[in-house]
Amino acid sequence: NFIELLHLTGISINSWIFAGISVVVFLPMVAIILHYLTSKLARTKPIGISHGQVLKALFCIPLGLVALDLTFSPLVDKEEFRFYQRVLPWKSTLITPKEQLLELTRSLRVHLSEKEALKELHSVPIALEKKPNIYLFIAESLREDFLTSETAPNVVQFREENIRLGQTLSNANCTQLSWYSIFHSQYPLGWAGKKNTWKSGSIPLQTLKKLGYKIRLYSAAQLKYYGAGELILGKKNHLADTYHLYTHYAPVTAAETDEKVIQQLEKDLQEKWAKEGNVFLIFLDSTHFNYSWPKDWPLKFTPISKEKTDLRVSNSLRDIELIKNRYRNSIHFVDSLFGRLITSLKEKKLYDDSLIVFTGDHGEEFFEEGQLFHASHLSHMQTNAPIYYKLGDNRSFEGLETGKILSSHVDIFPTILDTLIGEKPFFKLFDGESLFKKDRFPFVVTGRHNGGRNPAEFFIHDGEKKVIAKFTPSKKIHQSKALEIITLKDLSGKTLDVGTPQQTEAYIRVHYQEAINRLFSAD
Repeated sequence: NFIELLHLTGISINSWIFAGISVVVFLPMVAIILHYLTSKLARTKPIGISHGQVLKALFCIPLGLVALDLTFSPLVDKEEFRFYQRVLPWKSTLITPKEQLLELTRSLRVHLSEKEALKELHSVPIALEKKPNIYLFIAESLREDFLTSETAPNVVQFREENIRLGQTLSNANCTQLSWYSIFHSQYPLGWAGKKNTWKSGSIPLQTLKKLGYKIRLYSAAQLKYYGAGELILGKKNHLADTYHLYTHYAPVTAAETDEKVIQQLEKDLQEKWAKEGNVFLIFLDSTHFNYSWPKDWPLKFTPISKEKTDLRVSNSLRDIELIKNRYRNSIHFVDSLFGRLITSLKEKKLYDDSLIVFTGDHGEEFFEEGQLFHASHLSHMQTNAPIYYKLGDNRSFEGLETGKILSSHVDIFPTILDTLIGEKPFFKLFDGESLFKKDRFPFVVTGRHNGGRNPAEFFIHDGEKKVIAKFTPSKKIHQSKALEIITLKDLSGKTLDVGTPQQTEAYIRVHYQEAINRLFSAD
């Protein structure tokens, strides 16, 4: 994972090796030179400091820090305080604000083991005569409010001709957790326990295999990242009938490998087997920072940032519009690839009956709430992912008020499976629900990136506002029986003040009790 993170910066491994060697060789030399110069300066111009002055400094500096904490801690938004606290080397200030805890009577619900889940799946006989092709497009770091008729005319046309829901959110603000939620139809809170032990792959994909579908992968994204590929496709990717992986390492760009993905898919669509019974999983990566497009691609949005956007320290509010234009150009390129595929499907008469879902794994932020890119906090920008549906002729949506539906990634495969075979008993393995289910769960649960561990921080969203909370203790979330309430926010990101801590707790219990009961149902 560390090597993959280095690749994600867009800087070649050779450059990183050279930088590492340079640090090892030159840092001691710089230290020796500085020691020599400061020693010489101390001898020629000595600075006299008495023992009394040293004692005063040792007393006054900590006292000043304590006073600073006492003065400003109550004035800082709790979410911002937690963020800046994590930046500190020791992850804490001298005086930490008192936590507001929501006590729970039960711990986090644990899903069935792999053996139990497979038994549940295979205990239900399922069959399907007609197997329309399924196309799942997953674009990296795609934020819905950036999809306009200018940036993404093909996606917008698809959206207008098919199904757009009232509000769609990702179940995480980072890739590995979002992929898990999409393909396992489960919230990412239990991801860490499965990434190294779950061997059979996605239950929804296994269901489709049981129905006679072939799984065909086309990816420009690196599926080795946190073991995501095998968590989706099983050990040694055994669920995949065809496997086309085009990873990109500098100097190769994501745009080049995205092009290869689409070329291979266009070629395969000419085969006889491509007419029905296939699940096409298509991962596109150009919209990940650094944001890329072909060298000869005409830029639609200018000016753009000439500096690399891989290093966050190189970006500033002054240049943010230039960086946004880079992002818009990458979206425009990915949109062109999507348009090519839709055109190919229509020309080959594969479009009408097909089931197509277009989504992004998470959103992207440009300092709207103080952060850049993603995987930093649970802002609306980082979790505002599009999810657009075309399910055959879309007649199954008739009578539904789609504009009022709140949905997330965990609902994608339950909706697809419900379209094909109807609701089945093993759907209880999923946290997600079909869009056609009556009395749907009216909340979305989304986790924050936490490295290789389970998310310790998450939000519960009701479509209008969200409560952001953290498990206590945060390192053993399945043993936690309390939540630290970090903040309440509306859709604009504004903090909601509902009164005293007691009033806040009462408000949360009234408005989010159904979600809490579902999440915390273990004995």
